[in-house]
Formats: sequence, C-alpha cells, structure tokens
Amino acid sequence: MKTIAITAAALLTGMAFAGAAQAGTSCYTGPVGRDHVNNKTVCGPTRKQQIHIDCFRGPWRETIWDHPQGSFVDDLVAFGYDYGDANGLATQICRNESLVGNPEGLRKELLKAIANDPPGPN
Repeated sequence: MKTIAITAAALLTGMAFAGAAQAGTSCYTGPVGRDHVNNKTVCGPTRKQQIHIDCFRGPWRETIWDHPQGSFVDDLVAFGYDYGDANGLATQICRNESLVGNPEGLRKELLKAIANDPPGPN
C-alpha cells in the first residue's frame, strides 16, 4: 500500500486564459456551473491555491481500493468546494486507472475537472 502525493497549483477563476483584462486578472469564457447551458465570461483576480493530490493506492494497478486521502479533500474544500463535491471530485480522480503512476496526468485531470465544474454555488 502506498500513498501518492502530488501538488497542483490551481487558478481560481482563471482556468483557461482568454486574454487577461489587466495584470493580475484572468478571464474564463465557457459553461458555468453544472448546467453547462449558459456560456459566460467571468473575469476576476487570479488566486493561486495549492491542492495536494493525495491518493491511497492499493497493491495492484486496478483501482479496487483506491480513494482520496483526507488532505486532498480538505484542500478542495479550502479551494471552495463543499465537502460532498470535493470528495466526489477527488474520488473520481483517484479511481481513474489511466492516471495510476502518472503524476502529470493527475495534475492535468484535476485542472480539467476544476475548469469543467468550478467551485461555488451552482
């Protein structure tokens, strides 16, 4: 049994850069919230938040016992997700078999998941 910990710097409100309005800000144009119906442009200050991707890995490549460690979920809660959403997002990432042994893939998958479903009221 081993624990994998990776640090990913996630950018709040600046998941994809569409040209910053001014220094220290970023804009995101795309679906907002879980509905993915309305495209909106959101501009705001870029805030860096470290999120430690920390997954418990079982003895096999299969993800039978794999699950997020508490620190991963806690970092997502600190980033702005409620506990249920943070736990679901972390579990989805930790149980993805294609990401086993792929630290860069874990980081990219987390950033993609945050861009697709940013924290906050949805």
